[in-house]
Amino acid sequence: MTINKKIIADIYIRLSSKSQEDGMSRETQENECRKYCEANGITVRNVYYENKSAMTPYDRPVFYKMIANQQSKDKADVIISFCINRLTRNQYDFYPIEVLVDKFDTKIIFVKENMTISKPFKSHEKFLTSILIASAEFEVKHMNEIRKKGLMERAKTGIRPSRVPFGYRMRNKRIVIIPKEAEIVRKAYELYSTNEYSLSTLSEKLFELGYEYKLQKSKKIHKATLSRILKNKFYTGYFDFPDIETPIKGKYKPIVSQELFDKVQKVLKTSANKKQQKHCFLYSNLLRLQETGKIMTGEIKKGRYIYYTAFDNNKIRHSVNETIVTDFVLNYLKEIRLNLIPNEIVKEVLKEELKPIKQKYSNLKRNVSRKYHKELQLNDFIEENGIDDEDFIAANQEDIDNKYNNLTEKISKTKQKIQYLESKCNEISQKRLYDSFINLNMENQREILKLITNKFELQGDKVKITFKPTFRKIRKR
Repeated sequence: MTINKKIIADIYIRLSSKSQEDGMSRETQENECRKYCEANGITVRNVYYENKSAMTPYDRPVFYKMIANQQSKDKADVIISFCINRLTRNQYDFYPIEVLVDKFDTKIIFVKENMTISKPFKSHEKFLTSILIASAEFEVKHMNEIRKKGLMERAKTGIRPSRVPFGYRMRNKRIVIIPKEAEIVRKAYELYSTNEYSLSTLSEKLFELGYEYKLQKSKKIHKATLSRILKNKFYTGYFDFPDIETPIKGKYKPIVSQELFDKVQKVLKTSANKKQQKHCFLYSNLLRLQETGKIMTGEIKKGRYIYYTAFDNNKIRHSVNETIVTDFVLNYLKEIRLNLIPNEIVKEVLKEELKPIKQKYSNLKRNVSRKYHKELQLNDFIEENGIDDEDFIAANQEDIDNKYNNLTEKISKTKQKIQYLESKCNEISQKRLYDSFINLNMENQREILKLITNKFELQGDKVKITFKPTFRKIRKR
């Protein structure tokens, strides 16, 4: 007599920001999957739930937890998903599903498509599944493009299509000022513009003056929140939007003047530079002790003398004054005649140096779009679920802000760096490297040293520099 084995299933549910509009709410997906199981004598063990986009590969922790569990001894017989685009919308995440089917004998069932994938996973089945995934991927990208275009058109009218910052609210599709919050913002700008406060002391001062920030339990404005407020162009009546080069004039009243905003940005920049200078050593992480290869770290003695220090294998301390290192460096640089470099090499070196910087610039530009997308997802989730918990909203917005911190500033700085390198390339190629080096700021001097040196070592009481091959050829003999 044969006893039928009980079939155990795990259900995977994924909720997107637009899932309820698509008729694929969490409840709908689970109910339909459970109905299928009941009709087919399948026992449900676990329900995996995830609120994540399936468009980004490797970015679904619950999905990958399920995959890992299926590769253990305690695995389910079947994984059930309401439809294929709930389980995956990209080819990268489909690969581990293939592995489960081929190597771990797992069945995959898609209820809506009435489709079962099982071992042997035949070539034509893989092809069909790939087509369905590609179709889902295209659909999402197409819809995102349409949505992005709509958002851009809306932005051009002066309405920012994402969550407005502290001090404003959306009411009847209009951006309105919240007077009490606006007063806090305005006071923060006025006080900080005096250059008499750090972000920490500004937080304390605002609290002393009776300004309470209700979105945080302490009622004090956290310095990270203050930093975002003080850098947000939105308060001037203008805002940035992806793929639109110039700031857009908004259809709302500004809280601070452009003049006050610019003044605050100068103070912020000065403050940042002070912090940098405090800990910045020209040869930090560049100079090594020849004997051990250990990096020599910078330190300040008697408040003004800079030394670089490292210990040898016998724990004997070796130190050298920065001025001595600089003398050696400049003597070496006097030997390099950049005008001896063929133009082709100059262009090639510039191209290679710019490659990572341009890649960084592209990534930063893409992050602007990603930030807006995350904010829209958050807004959709808040509206769909009727959430009015300000702490929850503030915490989630803060997570987004922290992940994509200071994007405008970073983009501007990276663009300036690219332009600077391009403009200086031809200029310095006609000179000795020494002539250019002494007129550069510390950051660019460090970049030059990284570019030209293979080894930069302290040998006894002397500094030894070994140049990269290109620069060895153009040393003055």
